[in-house]
Amino acid sequence: MRKALVLLVLLGPALACGYVPKDLWAKTWKYARAWGIDPYLLAAVVWVESGYCPQAVGKAGEVGLGQFMPGTWQRTTGAPLHWRRDPDWALWATAKHLRELWEAHRDWRKVLWAYNAGSGAVLSGRVPASTLAYAERVLATYRRFVSGRRG
Repeated sequence: MRKALVLLVLLGPALACGYVPKDLWAKTWKYARAWGIDPYLLAAVVWVESGYCPQAVGKAGEVGLGQFMPGTWQRTTGAPLHWRRDPDWALWATAKHLRELWEAHRDWRKVLWAYNAGSGAVLSGRVPASTLAYAERVLATYRRFVSGRRG
């Protein structure tokens, strides 16, 4: 029994893949409010990026709930790279990054494009079709969350 409990504690965050656990939902709201971001939008970005899986790793080396690349993580947080897997740090950083992108672009679609492809792509007008589709997936997820349906 004790081994199972220890395993559950250690693997708990990793088991949060494909649904939004109550504790991560509460943290999503906490960090979204702290950065002045709509909590449903933060949740939608995290859902599309990682399926709320703290251990998610993308093809290009992005890691964690917010799927941060090393450079973006360093610019956003200044924290060690392995902290990208920590749900608290990842949600805080994702909310902060969305706020910073809002300040730069002042348009939520452009914010989502920049989150996915970088501000350079948005400013140059060279946003890939895959990024446009990404933004629409996030917005569709946002609408689903607002209507009360979570992962």
